[in-house]
Amino acid sequence: MTLFGLVRHGQTDYNLQNRFQGSSDIPLNATGIEQAHHALDGLPDVEWDVILSSPLQRAEQTARIIAEDHGIPFGGTEERLVEIHWGVAEGEPVEEMEERYPERSFPGREDHQAVADRGYDGLEALEERFPGKKVLLVAHGTLIRFVLSGIIERPLPSIPNGTLSQVELEGTSWRVRMIAGRDVDHTVKVASREQNPRFFVEKGQLAPLPAASAEAPGADDAPATAEGGPR
Repeated sequence: MTLFGLVRHGQTDYNLQNRFQGSSDIPLNATGIEQAHHALDGLPDVEWDVILSSPLQRAEQTARIIAEDHGIPFGGTEERLVEIHWGVAEGEPVEEMEERYPERSFPGREDHQAVADRGYDGLEALEERFPGKKVLLVAHGTLIRFVLSGIIERPLPSIPNGTLSQVELEGTSWRVRMIAGRDVDHTVKVASREQNPRFFVEKGQLAPLPAASAEAPGADDAPATAEGGPR
């Protein structure tokens, strides 16, 4: 079993200004640097074997700060962890673009299912590279949310900057253990690694649920283990 920790990078000025960031290569701001230093605070101790990141600088900066603070070897970057490309919405105000393009139908936007699929591909490739290890990954809010929500089969609110989620992968069994610092327990077994898509990301999951109306599922309300792959 390989344990993956999925950390959303620290804050950037685009995050602060509520702009679509996507694949734009924006650095951390001062708050984001502090969030990176404290990303693992208050969580159960895990002896992480290696840390990797998306190649975008805000993710790599976060990963290198965590690596130095906690003595974790930095293992480089993984292209498949890059954030969704928002097309014409890149760098634009979220409220303005959502009003102009209902359901985030931005011209040039990367397909949301394709984003989730490359996320699953990346985790499987890293599981083969680091079998049985504890692997910390620094990635992006939408990609992490798609990966998690596809497995648990429900939309999720936005993943906050500098928070940790955990996924276990063994063979074709995926288990979500933590979402944004909150413990959960949800296991799904897919038919095979050739199954594509592994998990469906519905159109309704493209935008995060408002934080006030949805929370990550806890152990008491997580769905039962599912066999035979996603719906």
